[in-house]
Amino acid sequence: MKGRALPGLKSAAALAESLGEATFRRVPLSQISATPGFNPRGQYDPDAFSGERLQGLAASLRAEGMLNPLWLRTTPQGLALIAGERRFRAAGLAGLTVVPALVFGEVDDAQALRLAIIENGQREDLSIVDETFAGFTLLRQVTRLAQEDLVAHLNRVRKGREEDRFGLEALLRELYGTGVSVWSQQRARILAFTPAELEAVRTRQLDVKVAYELVGVKDPAIREQVLREAVQGGWNAARVRARVQELRTPEQAGGVKQAVRSLRADLPRLARLKGKKAQEGERLIQKLRALLDDAASSG
Repeated sequence: MKGRALPGLKSAAALAESLGEATFRRVPLSQISATPGFNPRGQYDPDAFSGERLQGLAASLRAEGMLNPLWLRTTPQGLALIAGERRFRAAGLAGLTVVPALVFGEVDDAQALRLAIIENGQREDLSIVDETFAGFTLLRQVTRLAQEDLVAHLNRVRKGREEDRFGLEALLRELYGTGVSVWSQQRARILAFTPAELEAVRTRQLDVKVAYELVGVKDPAIREQVLREAVQGGWNAARVRARVQELRTPEQAGGVKQAVRSLRADLPRLARLKGKKAQEGERLIQKLRALLDDAASSG
């Protein structure tokens, strides 16, 4: 299978060997079941597996057959999906009765989720949204913590206020090549995206760094409007930030004091400007100083 390799992961074949030999089989579609709630995609996109959304994939399967096998595990109830739920459901719509599958032995939910992460990692079009929701699902299984408590734990570990008693730093680096710091700050913010923002990022209409700028917008109408404009205009994060400020009322913006606090946080970035941008930054600073001097002399 082509696609990016997840840093630090064993190959699928090596992991299959450690869990029990996986076998390639052609399996009747009627013998396969999808475990409700197992696929992280369903956590944020309830229509992900609707017939309407799957029509294009169903047409492809009808014309070419299923080229990539489903990943299955054996359970007391029969064969359960590990990965490939969209293909599984589209196969039914396409009228397929037998599908190719890689069948693993009995593995628990945590092991199955790791296998699903590996399978997803082979995809060249893997979305950071899908990856994030799958990662947090696994972390909740490992820690047995609710989502809010999990994020709080990650932040305390990042700040050195709590021991990493679940070994999450090593686990995250093994699976994704990033650690607690990234997941407690950046990835956790993805959980706060609206459904429309998740879809825009997942379909690559909007860069995730741009969507981060919308998380703190409290007015739903402004947030929705800026998202729509950002997608249509292909905006970067700075443009989104500026547009949000334009649309806020003085009460929402917090006045000059809030602007000063925001600017103070951004000041270190000025030193990184180069060329014409550095010259423009210097002119703006001089203009601000002149404004302050004028206010002081007239006061």
